[in-house]
Amino acid sequence: MTHAEHLDDGASGEGGRVVPFPTPAGADETPLPVVGFPNLSPAALQGTAGRIVREVAPTTEAHPAALLAILLSTFGAWIGTGSYLYRANSVHPGRVWPLITGRTSDGAKGTAQAVIERLFREVAKTSEWPLKTVRGLSSGEGLIEQVADEKDDDTGEITPRTDRRLLVVEEEYAKVLAQFERSGNTLSMTLREAWDGKNLQSVTRSNPVTATDPSITVIGHVTPRELRERMTSAEVFGGGLNRMLIVASRRTQLLPEGGNLPDGMVADLAGQLADRLRKLSSLGEVPFTPAAIEAWEPIYRDLARPRPDGPVTALLARGRPMIPRIALVYALLDGSQAVDAEHLQAARALWAYTEESIHWLYGQLDDQEEVERLMAWLAEAGETGRGKSEVYNDFAKRHKKAAEQALETIALLIRDGIVTQETRTGRGRPSTRFILRPQARQPCGRSGSAEKVPEQPP
Repeated sequence: MTHAEHLDDGASGEGGRVVPFPTPAGADETPLPVVGFPNLSPAALQGTAGRIVREVAPTTEAHPAALLAILLSTFGAWIGTGSYLYRANSVHPGRVWPLITGRTSDGAKGTAQAVIERLFREVAKTSEWPLKTVRGLSSGEGLIEQVADEKDDDTGEITPRTDRRLLVVEEEYAKVLAQFERSGNTLSMTLREAWDGKNLQSVTRSNPVTATDPSITVIGHVTPRELRERMTSAEVFGGGLNRMLIVASRRTQLLPEGGNLPDGMVADLAGQLADRLRKLSSLGEVPFTPAAIEAWEPIYRDLARPRPDGPVTALLARGRPMIPRIALVYALLDGSQAVDAEHLQAARALWAYTEESIHWLYGQLDDQEEVERLMAWLAEAGETGRGKSEVYNDFAKRHKKAAEQALETIALLIRDGIVTQETRTGRGRPSTRFILRPQARQPCGRSGSAEKVPEQPP
């Protein structure tokens, strides 16, 4: 499914931003196109992964897409490199690195993280090999230390660790992006090599530390504004960010009573996850079924088609290795020893959500003071609203681009359900009017109601 097929509210311009309207005052009355919040396709909620998300979603304020991405990532981290795909002469385990992107006020990033962590804490109680989890990334050397080869104190012999799995949860990923910008910092290169599954070595010490065949998974949290502000060209085009699965997140409902998972649900789901891990962590190479090979060909061709240069294209450049990795985790969660067509289709649906998340990322409301002024200006007009001509006439007095910027902001307010636009007809030609909703600030969904989890796919 393409990005255009998912959008509810119209097309977007370069980089996903709202298309500017440099038209003279009153000359254009067409409705504004809007980039809406991403829609998670029911196809992404396939099999066991989808069933778990649908089961826990009513008990939490977290967004289903964030729950799904963190679930897949954490399960893949637990599996490690014992079960993998072999593609393009390289080993690809179920290594999925989500970057959960949402506003501080209602992104529910930590909420989604807490839900999945609770399930796996229960898994750890019965596991002989619980997954090592750390919080925070400071330096490349510090990351390597966590999975470094071990030295025998008596013989001096250096051998790889028996368990080289590591899950890193960085709830302030903006700090990581800031580290990337520092001269001499090795964190960016270390993370790239870790995602690729390469051996790691610190190069800034007199006694270099090495990590042989590490299995590192990173889950990051960031706000849209932090991500855009810290996103340097070097990191976008050099691959520091396009190894992350960018997933838009927001609160889906209000649960003042707590939003806790029932103990019985935790025990049941954790038992299922532990069973899958015991049986499927050491399969070696996992094949594609004939149906999966057939399903992959059109997906691959679509991902390989030429696209215009720019940050959006750069951030989506690794779809071809990412989708099979995601499909592998779907398959292992299903208890399958092979990747089937349904697993690839689910992975493609989640990738489509990432595509939409990146387009949405480039159309966010950052200047709150300007937003408040614009909303007050719309409120003064009441139910009559303001027309496009009024926007041009009133805002162009400040500077040339002020009207275009005001229209971009109005389009984002329409997207968020704060403003509506209507086409009205009278004696003259039709006109587009912008009306502030009486109850403008709603915390959940497009219109303030709880978002529904997509139904189970057919």
